[in-house]
Amino acid sequence: MDREFTDFKEKLLDRTDIVSLISKYVKLERKGRNLWACCPFHSEDTPSFAVNESKRMFHCFGCKESGDAISFLMKIEHIEFMEAVRRLADGAGMEVPRFSGSREHTVDKGKRERLYNLMRDAARHYHDNLSSPRAKVFRDYLEERKIPSGMITRFGLGAALDFNEMLEFLESKGYTHEEMKAAGIADTRNDRHYDVFGKRLMYPIIDGMGNVVAFGGRTLEKDVHFAKYRNSTQTDIFDKSKIIYGANLLKKRASKGQIDYIIMTEGYMDVIALHKAGFDTAVASMGTALTARQAKQLISYSKLVYISYDGDTAGQKATLRGLDILKECGLTVKVVRLPDGLDPDDVIKRDGKEGYQKLLDEAIPLTAYKIEVLKAKYDLSDPDQKAKFAIEAAAVVRALPNPVEQEQYFEYVESVTGFSVSVLRRQAAYSEPDSPPPAVEKREEKVEYDDNLKFFLSSIFQGRDYVDFDKNLTGIMPDELSKKLYALCREHESGLTLFIVDELSDEERECVDKILEYTYLPGDGRERFVDVEKSLYRRLLNSELDYLKTLPEKDESVRVRMQQIMYEIAKYPQNRS
Repeated sequence: MDREFTDFKEKLLDRTDIVSLISKYVKLERKGRNLWACCPFHSEDTPSFAVNESKRMFHCFGCKESGDAISFLMKIEHIEFMEAVRRLADGAGMEVPRFSGSREHTVDKGKRERLYNLMRDAARHYHDNLSSPRAKVFRDYLEERKIPSGMITRFGLGAALDFNEMLEFLESKGYTHEEMKAAGIADTRNDRHYDVFGKRLMYPIIDGMGNVVAFGGRTLEKDVHFAKYRNSTQTDIFDKSKIIYGANLLKKRASKGQIDYIIMTEGYMDVIALHKAGFDTAVASMGTALTARQAKQLISYSKLVYISYDGDTAGQKATLRGLDILKECGLTVKVVRLPDGLDPDDVIKRDGKEGYQKLLDEAIPLTAYKIEVLKAKYDLSDPDQKAKFAIEAAAVVRALPNPVEQEQYFEYVESVTGFSVSVLRRQAAYSEPDSPPPAVEKREEKVEYDDNLKFFLSSIFQGRDYVDFDKNLTGIMPDELSKKLYALCREHESGLTLFIVDELSDEERECVDKILEYTYLPGDGRERFVDVEKSLYRRLLNSELDYLKTLPEKDESVRVRMQQIMYEIAKYPQNRS
């Protein structure tokens, strides 16, 4: 399987004219053996970007970007590896070979294009529906929200008038109900087909290539029995873990010049409101759970991201998850502190563009925000709660790579809690998130791959939909092999693809084969996966706690660590696993 894909990649690069590909984006001029241009990846007046036709490679002597046709397309179009491979293969008339264990499933080109066409036609029709007399409630809502016609057009807003009208229109265009269902627009109930977005304001979700891949719908009716918002389910052309709302407009903005920063929000209307106010690099994650794939798309546009989620409890939790993911992907993160209960749209309505700009100017670094949120959780006048705050704050500071920053934040925590910097440093030594303390390493035990562990790892290796890679859980893996395999899967953001399998020894492959033999039972899914994850974490904590209890002398740092472990165990009660 490894050899098959490697051979395919080489044939694909052979059949791809790298000069023709790059010429679509920059003007190349031949000088000697190479062709030259001003680099499309950074600003310059003198050409330093060279293309070697015989070697099928490019290299910029200015910004040092280099690679083949695949890496060029990934960089210039802000897309992932397999998407670049698919596009080049389409152009070369080649079929991408299927391989198991990956989330990147090959979809028939004809079927994919058919779904793109269906979604484009649906988006246009939803948009046209806004001018219908039956869409008055939607027009009134947009007028009330002060959304001008230019923004309605820019974002392609539309209306689903009822539960049948769209299906009748798509039928008239020659699409089948099976195709509508495959696109995520139709479903069946009591043997009747219906538009799943019926009677909703429609927000088309567009990928970086300008394809409509999904929809978000908002009901304007009150006292209804269905959710306020409905988003498309996953389809062959839509994976919400990859898509950023507004990515198509971000790409257009990048073509006009350098993007200094990106604003990441939660909702569709937040993005529209910010664009209306002139903040035209605002985007939104598909829901509050930002993924690593989305974060990596952002870094191809700008290294600085302002995360601007709602100023409520749910928004704060989402912000903290997003901070870690963005940081791990190499982005510089600042947090916009919105007033409680307000979203960006509310702020702009109340305080105008200047008011929101002031919040951007006052945005704080991620470490300061994390400590600020922790501080709000505890009553620091209570000794126990103050100790818990110090424990969690020390872990946050420990993650900083710069000693100067560590010293600064340790001193701040000392001023708040009274615990000395030296004590906080000793506490932080036990708080590194991705590796157990030295004490645990002395007591390493061989882990048996029981039924729960096989289910857990099999789900990861197969890239099941309920497995998330947006949080680094390497530290809770029970042994070195599972640590290595999980880390590889997380690095490649997939199951055990051919790229990962090639890195395994024969012994490790044999172990993987045994794990993949796990037979899934009814009910196996997200809930059980989370249960097992908690169980593994408890096992690690209890093992460390048992060891610390055996120590004949327990200094202050050991006692603080034991308190932290017991606090963590209380957060993860025993479950059915």
